[in-house]
Amino acid sequence: MSRSDPHVDTTTTSKRKAHFSVAANLERLASTAVAIALFIVFAATADVFATSNNVRNILVQITVVGVVAAGQTVVMLSGGLDLSVGSVVLLSEVVVADLAVRNGMPVAIAIIAALAAGGLVGLLNGMLIVMIGIEPILVTLGTLLLAAGAAKLLLGLSYIQIAHPFFDRLATARLFGGVPLMVAVMFACYALVALTLYRTSFGKYVYAIGSNRRAAVVAGLPVTSTQIMVYVSCGVLAGVAGVLNAARLGLVSPNDGSGLEFSSITAALVGGLSVTAGGVGRVERTLVGAVIIGMLVNYQTIRGVPPNLQQAMIGGLLLLAVVIDRLLRRATR
Repeated sequence: MSRSDPHVDTTTTSKRKAHFSVAANLERLASTAVAIALFIVFAATADVFATSNNVRNILVQITVVGVVAAGQTVVMLSGGLDLSVGSVVLLSEVVVADLAVRNGMPVAIAIIAALAAGGLVGLLNGMLIVMIGIEPILVTLGTLLLAAGAAKLLLGLSYIQIAHPFFDRLATARLFGGVPLMVAVMFACYALVALTLYRTSFGKYVYAIGSNRRAAVVAGLPVTSTQIMVYVSCGVLAGVAGVLNAARLGLVSPNDGSGLEFSSITAALVGGLSVTAGGVGRVERTLVGAVIIGMLVNYQTIRGVPPNLQQAMIGGLLLLAVVIDRLLRRATR
């Protein structure tokens, strides 16, 4: 039978399609399967892990990194990366606490100012990356230092004790079914991001630019404005995370937000995104990735694992996620 035999070509094409489909399904289900497996193992080896109170604690503990990771997901889907999010969280915390607690301004104004501060850092990131053409990692590393410096300057190298009814309610209130208010805010952020990505033109542009920026330019898509808005939205979500962190901790200190840039990237990678290829992934999987990280940290705390070793474990998880990402993407080629 000759190589040009159409039957052979059809068979080969079918096998490739089947191979691609299996690999794609594995990629989609991997994070959820890992989360379920970890929950079963942790519940079987730690009596308190699967209790309703501990599950609520895990969800509350991931609210900040979860909201930051939602914004990071939008950036990564567009083919970018934002290392400034941890410092933006700190800056937003300082702004909301300084205005609402130190200066007694209305909470609504303080929150708007905190979100605006995050959005401005995002705007600066977007303009430098898109309009000047500087690499995202260089720009956001610079704004990481800039935002952290501005926050510490406002903070005055001291602490702000947050004694305010609004933040107390945000940290302790529960909704129907015992769902903490902070967790509901996180879910609302994910629902909003998902709706934007899957049901609006902006979301379609984000995926198109992440998949092939040059093709998006040729197709006449609003690449510049979309990429700028990607970083602005990430900054605003980091601002929301800052408000949540201020309520959760009840105290604003110079070290708040440290490491969130890496935790948010890890959550996105565990959820199936890539740091080298945009346009592929879904924001709800990032939430699963954040849950996986939360379960790991919580379980290690229950088992008495030292914090430094916990950090090493998260670093190992990041490397494992990158390796799995590369292997799965090779399988889908």
